[in-house]
Amino acid sequence: MNTTHKISTTQQAAITLGFWSAILASVFTILFVLLAVITSLGFPMKAWSGIQTYAENFNLSDMASFIPAFFLAPIMVILIACINAIAPASKKIFSQIGLAFTIVYATIIPTNYYLQLFVVRLNLQGGTLEGLSILAQPNLHSIFFALETLGYGFLSLATLFVSLVFTSGKLEIWMRSLLIVSGAVGIFGVLVAPFDQPYLIFAGLGIWSLAFPISTILLSIFFRRLNGH
Repeated sequence: MNTTHKISTTQQAAITLGFWSAILASVFTILFVLLAVITSLGFPMKAWSGIQTYAENFNLSDMASFIPAFFLAPIMVILIACINAIAPASKKIFSQIGLAFTIVYATIIPTNYYLQLFVVRLNLQGGTLEGLSILAQPNLHSIFFALETLGYGFLSLATLFVSLVFTSGKLEIWMRSLLIVSGAVGIFGVLVAPFDQPYLIFAGLGIWSLAFPISTILLSIFFRRLNGH
């Protein structure tokens, strides 16, 4: 990305917001991944054994990873909007498409997590289990899991398009590569999810858990360098 032109006031604001939103995106993603890993250590992936079993073993800490993931969504809207603000005119079509897909992701994912923290949690704790199985997060055939896959699929589309904004310099090439990798594995997850192959989905999630936060960390460095231009 060529940054030799004079930076406008709007672009300066986007650079500052972009830096902090990239930092927050990195923090929330890392927290999300760490909490999800800690939870999975106590409850390794296994076949869904019914809502009654889930209710008997339910602990609020099982939903801890939903909180940083919830806040990651609006932060990503801000981050992609900032990238769009500084993108050169010839690349804005890609950043605008990326922003549109990010907004779809940010509509689906927080709703999904809020339903878990509100509807599912309260009904589990209140013993109202009828019909709850179709919403419960550990059920890989649930509405939650389908929406989760779809929501992150839109984020993956966003990162694929946004990656096209970055074309020059070692830092930008690294960012572009990592955004492409995280986007590709997310799309892969959407495609294989209907075929009931959870191990393939979680393998892709493992790659995303490395590629995506590294890309946002590099984005924070990118915005920091722009701020010192």
